[in-house]
Amino acid sequence: MNRVFLTAIAFISYMIMSGLLTQIGIILNAVSSSLNATPAATVGVFSWLTGGALCGTFASLFLYARHSLKQVLIANYTLFLLIMLVVVVVAPTSYWPLAVLLWGLGVGCGCGLAGGAVILSKIYHEAKRASAFLATDCAFSAAGFIFPSLAAAIIAAQLDWVYSYGAVGVLALALWAMLFFVRFPATEADDNNAASAFSQFKSVLTPRVCLIALGVCAYLIAQTTFLTWSPNYLQHAFGVSEKVSAQAVGNYWGMSIFGLITAAIFVNKVPQRMLLMMVTVLASLITFTFVLASSVEWFLFTSYLFGFTTTCIYKIAISVGSQQLVSAPAVLVTFLLFSGNVGSTIAPMLSGWVVQLFGIQSAITMTWVGYTFVALVFGLCLLLEKRELRAHA
Repeated sequence: MNRVFLTAIAFISYMIMSGLLTQIGIILNAVSSSLNATPAATVGVFSWLTGGALCGTFASLFLYARHSLKQVLIANYTLFLLIMLVVVVVAPTSYWPLAVLLWGLGVGCGCGLAGGAVILSKIYHEAKRASAFLATDCAFSAAGFIFPSLAAAIIAAQLDWVYSYGAVGVLALALWAMLFFVRFPATEADDNNAASAFSQFKSVLTPRVCLIALGVCAYLIAQTTFLTWSPNYLQHAFGVSEKVSAQAVGNYWGMSIFGLITAAIFVNKVPQRMLLMMVTVLASLITFTFVLASSVEWFLFTSYLFGFTTTCIYKIAISVGSQQLVSAPAVLVTFLLFSGNVGSTIAPMLSGWVVQLFGIQSAITMTWVGYTFVALVFGLCLLLEKRELRAHA
C-alpha cells in the first residue's frame, strides 16, 4: 500500500506541472486583460514559469543528494502552496509581481518533478520502472485535458483566471497532506557517510550517463522544434490555412497517449534497450519522410504515426539512463531530468536562429537531424554498456 501512495505522489507531481503549463493558452487573454497588456506582450510572463522549473530541477541535483526525500518535498510543497495562496488572494495586476510568483511556482514544480522521478527510480526496477515513468506521461496528458477544460469553464463563468491556477493548488494540497503519512525510500542523503553533493554529482558524470543526458537534451530540442515550427512550415510550403496546419500538432498529441499506453505494455515484454533503439530509429525515419513530404495530406497522416511511436522515447531513456549506475542515485535521475529541461528551454531560441539563417524548411530538417543524432547517441551508449558487461563477464 505504501508503494501505491508513493506512486500517487510521483504522478500528482507531474499533474501539477501539467496543470500549470497546459492552461496557458486558455487563460492568456484573461491574464493580459488583468495586466492591461496585449497577449503578445503578456505571453512572455509564462517564460518565468518554465524558467523556474529549470531552476528547480537544477537545485534538485544537490537538494536530494544531501536531504531526504520527505524533508525536501514537504519544504518544497509548503512553499509552493504559500506562493499559490498569494497568487489566488492577491491576483497580481502588474507584470513583475506575477513573473516572480510564477517563477516560484515553477521552481516548486521542477523540484517536485525531480522528487517524483527519484521516488519511481527507488521503488521500481528494470521494466517496471520504465512502465512507471511512461505512466507519468499519461498522468501529464490527463491533467492536460482536465485543467484546461476547467480553466475554460472558469473563464466562461467570468471568474478571475487565478481560480484556474487555484484548482491546481488544491491538487498540490492533497499531495502535501500525503507526504506526512508515507514512508519514503532511503536515498544517498540518508547515509551518514555519503559524499558531498558536488562529489555525488561528479560521480555520475560517466561517459554512458553523459551520452544518455546528451540524447535526452537533443530529443527535447527536436520534439520542441517540430511542435513549434511544423504549422508554419505547412502554411509556407503548401499554402494551407492555420486551422489545417495546426492539425500536425493535434495529430501528434492525439496519438501520443495511445503510444504511451502501448509502450508501457510493450516495455514489460520487450527489452527496454531494444525498444529504445527501435523507437529512436523509427523517429529518424519518420522525420526524414517529413523532409521529403510532397503533400500536406501525407505530412499530416505521418504526424499520427510520429506521435504514436516517438513520445515514449523520453521516459524510456530516463529509465535506461537511471540503470547506468548501481542503485540509481538520486543525483543521476535529477541530472537526466535537468538535461531534458535544458533541451526544451533552449529549443525555441536555437530553432529560431536556424530558421532565421536557413529558412522555414530548415526547422523540419533540424527535427530529422535531431532525432537521428538521438538514435546515434543512445546506440553508442548501449554499445559501451555492452562492452563493459563483456569485460566484467
